[in-house]
Amino acid sequence: MNISKACVQTLALSALPGFGLKKFHMLHQYFGSIGRLFSAVEAQGALALDKLNLSAPLRSEIVALIEGFSVTGGLSDGIACWLEHQTNRVICLDDADYPDILLQVYCPPPLLYLRGNWQALSLPALAIVGTRRPTSLGRRNAYDIARHLASGGLSVVSGLALGIDACAHRGALDGGGITCAVLATGLDSIYPKKHQALAEQISGSGVLVSEMPLGTPPVPGNFPRRNRLISGLALGVLVAEADLRSGSLITADYAVEQNREVFAIPGSIHSPVSRGCHQLIKQGAKLVETIDDIVQELGLKVSEVTEVHDEASGNPELSAGAQRLLANMDHNINDFDALVCASGCSPASVNLLLVELELSGIITSVPGGYQRVNTVKSRL
Repeated sequence: MNISKACVQTLALSALPGFGLKKFHMLHQYFGSIGRLFSAVEAQGALALDKLNLSAPLRSEIVALIEGFSVTGGLSDGIACWLEHQTNRVICLDDADYPDILLQVYCPPPLLYLRGNWQALSLPALAIVGTRRPTSLGRRNAYDIARHLASGGLSVVSGLALGIDACAHRGALDGGGITCAVLATGLDSIYPKKHQALAEQISGSGVLVSEMPLGTPPVPGNFPRRNRLISGLALGVLVAEADLRSGSLITADYAVEQNREVFAIPGSIHSPVSRGCHQLIKQGAKLVETIDDIVQELGLKVSEVTEVHDEASGNPELSAGAQRLLANMDHNINDFDALVCASGCSPASVNLLLVELELSGIITSVPGGYQRVNTVKSRL
């Protein structure tokens, strides 16, 4: 079973009632490691804890735990069974393979539960997050950016949620790269359940991560902690689309606290899911028009970068009518009646041309009309 003694000690301590993150770091900072805490209590008993601001009951529980501790008996049956699977792992703050980037954040998680390729956490990463109800353009942007960055060797971190998160994970996978999914539940309980297959696919080459103990259900209060871990594992956070109440803005706030870069993609001034991004840009987030905006800000080496471009320009496979109709479409939402008026064609003809353009992947139907699709192209 691949687990360190320090990790078993941390698991045992973390299971104590009332023993939270702040108390863990108070003890860790005072003694220098959890192993030294155990050694000090074994040698001095309760006296080792006298100078710490701990309640008498908790102090007694810590002493009793350490005095009766054994590595072989320190694991619960549930964790021991879970760790029998080769791809499952638990690491702690004192393990040598704990991600260096997480050590830079305030009060890093004492424990990380991992499934998959845990070495993926050592790769430079960008977090891509956003609304659970994105527009078609938002989904395409998140997918394309993740695919191109992952194909160039950058890991993509996100939260396995519906919408933008799922698009980012799938883009990274389709780019043949690595993606990391951070969960707010225990790793034995994938949430949302409809992403069970996606989670399995991610763990095949990348990694699933949670700081929550096994068996933890999807509790609303745990999602901000998940967001803090998403930003902590990345060099920067890209918000693809978000409304003003989106949890993605919480992730961006954590990124600022953790001295990470924050990026945002602008959108239509009429779109509710662009308002969160626009607010971030007003507050100083880097406006993203091309992947070059990301890689240069992060100081990554780039062998080739091309700007966002319109795949339809000069497309010889389009009919002459479709090309003329496309010339009348801008990158905002184009109303059907306005297109009929601008093109001078009959509604039936415009409808057929729109079908041609949509089948070619050049436009997409959105609430209120049709919109041109941009593709971000870049290679690290």
